[in-house]
Amino acid sequence: MTRLRTLNELAHLRETRFGQPYPRHGLSLLWWFADECVEIDEDGKMIARCNPEDGDFGFHLFHNAEDLLPDTDLLYYEVGNLHNRDDLPHQVIKNYNSDEHASNSDRIVVSVNSDWYDKWFDRIYVTHHLGQGQFDEDSTFRISQGLIEIIQSMEWSDFIRQVKIRKRRNRRHRR
Repeated sequence: MTRLRTLNELAHLRETRFGQPYPRHGLSLLWWFADECVEIDEDGKMIARCNPEDGDFGFHLFHNAEDLLPDTDLLYYEVGNLHNRDDLPHQVIKNYNSDEHASNSDRIVVSVNSDWYDKWFDRIYVTHHLGQGQFDEDSTFRISQGLIEIIQSMEWSDFIRQVKIRKRRNRRHRR
């Protein structure tokens, strides 16, 4: 396993090209996850507002068979498989095309910790699913709590506008 880069700001996320180009769904998945599934408490814990252990939103066990992520005593769970699109909100699944593999290649993987009262996300990762249980190590990144907070402060359209890679237009003019 190589050392994973931690993304701390929107510019870092944009540089990775995670969730891009269209019709990939990773940016919508990440915005939804930050907005709906994570609450930062006064102690800085990323409290889980959904329960991956119970399969909320299609979360399921991530086995880390390729040693993609650091070895830990905590279990990993993944979400984002659009083949189970009934589990995810419309905003995440709206561009899904079952004939286009790339439209179902983005995943979020989390490790979950808990005590008597709460469950919280110890670590959050984004990755590119290649198929057949394989993931792209070079396209796997840790998402910092700070980046989650930045995303939470934004409306979806503003987040997409700031992170999306813009195509360069041909600026040649005909005379």
